[in-house]
Parts: sequence; structure tokens; C-alpha cells
Amino acid sequence: MIKIPAFLLIGIVGVSSPLMAQGLDSALRYSASGLMVQRMRLSITAQNIANISTFKDEVTGLPYQKQYAVVESTADGVRIKSVEKSNEPFNRYFDPAVPQADENGYFYYPNVNLPDEMTNLTYTEAMYEANVSAFKTGKALYQAAIDALK
Repeated sequence: MIKIPAFLLIGIVGVSSPLMAQGLDSALRYSASGLMVQRMRLSITAQNIANISTFKDEVTGLPYQKQYAVVESTADGVRIKSVEKSNEPFNRYFDPAVPQADENGYFYYPNVNLPDEMTNLTYTEAMYEANVSAFKTGKALYQAAIDALK
């Protein structure tokens, strides 16, 4: 069994607790799970950005609430434990002429902050690419092991 150096995988999958592969199989599983988690985080961030001007959700009647993924470490890598809605307050503006304004003349914007979402997007993309790189390295090591057995 070929061992993967710990530095290839610590922190790559995108959680705070380090994961160490015991072999190529676990290294590929860790990277694959990290890829899936980061892909889902990219999707959630894109949804937040797309709804930055949704003043009224059809289900709740409130402005769109920012969503985020809660990621947890597992024996096989990482997974998304849940997708939560942010409890940050909505942005409030005074303009009685807006149809969405309440009786006091205020209307509310979603609690999505575009600069924060872009930062999150950049970080998530970097984590995704790190997982792709680790997966490719594991795949290359597998190929080298197969070639050595020929």
C-alpha cells in the first residue's frame, strides 16, 4: 500500500480539523468528498448572489435570507451537515413610494452582502481547485503504482 504524505491533504478538503489519508483510496475519497462539498458551497453562493434583489420570498413573505452550508468532518472526508439560513438582520431603507414598503415607509433588502459573497466565492473556488489538484496527484500515484507492477 502506498502512503500519501499528510501535507497533501491537511486542510485541502475545507474543514478546520485535519484529515490524514492512510492510503491512496482514502486520499481519493477525501479529495472527492471535498470536491462535492465545495461544489455545493459554490452553488449556494451563486444562489445568494442571484437573489440579492429578491425583496419578497413567495413562501415566507420576507426578503431572501442568505444561506450557508454547515460542513462537518466524517470518517470518509467531509460532508454538508445542513444548509442554514442566516440570522443577520435585513437591510432596512426608508422610501414610502416603494410598493414593498411597510406602514412606516420602510422596505427591507435581503441580508446578502455582495463583497462577502465574492470573498466566499474566491475562497471556495481555491478550495475546489486544491481538491482537484490533490485528486489528480492521487490518481497519478495510483498510475505509477500500476506501472511499477507491470
